Amino acid sequence: MVKLIAVGDISLITKNNLPPFDAVKESFRGKDILFGQLETVLSNRGRKAEKRTLLYTSPEKVRYLKEAGFDVLNIANNHIFDLGPEGINDTLDILHQNDIFFVGAGNQKFNQPYAIIERNGITLGFSGYTTSGFEHVEEDVFINRFDENNIVRDIKDLKSKCDIVVVSLHWGIENVFYPSPEQQVFARECIDAGACVILGHHPHVFQGIERYENGLILYSLANFQFDFDHEGVVDDKLSDTLILTVNLTKNGVKNYDIVPAKISREYVPYIVDKEEKENRIKAMSEISTRIIEGRVTSKFWFEQIGYEYLRGNMSAWIVRIMRYGIKHLLQFIQWLLSPFVIRCCLGTIRNTFKKKG
Repeated sequence: MVKLIAVGDISLITKNNLPPFDAVKESFRGKDILFGQLETVLSNRGRKAEKRTLLYTSPEKVRYLKEAGFDVLNIANNHIFDLGPEGINDTLDILHQNDIFFVGAGNQKFNQPYAIIERNGITLGFSGYTTSGFEHVEEDVFINRFDENNIVRDIKDLKSKCDIVVVSLHWGIENVFYPSPEQQVFARECIDAGACVILGHHPHVFQGIERYENGLILYSLANFQFDFDHEGVVDDKLSDTLILTVNLTKNGVKNYDIVPAKISREYVPYIVDKEEKENRIKAMSEISTRIIEGRVTSKFWFEQIGYEYLRGNMSAWIVRIMRYGIKHLLQFIQWLLSPFVIRCCLGTIRNTFKKKG
């Protein structure tokens, strides 16, 4: 049996430069493999992307990942290209030098799109993808973009090489508690294709867990070590996090456990007390039940995501237009007229009237 422990988004940025994992290291004890989503670039050089928020930090902070015992990280996300190819190359080099496997991005030196790790006589294959688009990715680097057909093909190929396939998907809408119906369908397709564990990232909040066949789907692992008062706005729901433990055999998932945690004002995760743990488990169960029972319809989903999606993106567009000018204004207009945004507007209106009623 293999004990896989998985956590969500990691920035390695804390207030007062506090060590990010000291309060939760004990929870990693006994792991065979520790997995996380690295949501930052480990570099201080390169051309900065034209966006509101850039995430990068000193390569020296890799020591925190090493000390905590991380074995494999997904680096396919919307921030991996924040410092261009130089930033990606530095990140890959420093992770490799510290014997930490990575998936989701690579270059000519590290050109394998997946990682295979053997523990206790069981081989596990890891792969990672992101829905974020990148306009100008140079030929000497690659980022695994979200393409359903390619992902299914990769799962089948990876399954032929190992016993267990773990897929990390950087997807979904930020700050909302439910995946879309389409995400649920695709996650199940991944299990049907041979994946055993699906680990979602990007929404910054928990989005439900589902047993399906011999596999496990966690639609979003939430933030793990991340800021939750971004741009001066404090959002306590973004400080809720968790540690997932999955016990795996060659036949699939034997069992799993969730340990609720919290992110402190210094952006350091810690384990919550018994009373809060019970409250969090209950809340997560309610979210998961709605998903499992198929009650997250397209109409319901747009009502849930509409306001958060529009508010967050409008704020980002304003900053980008003010900083970078006309090109971003034209992109904003195109975004504003897209069918997805229109459906979010309609969902927001419906949800507003429901609350008033």
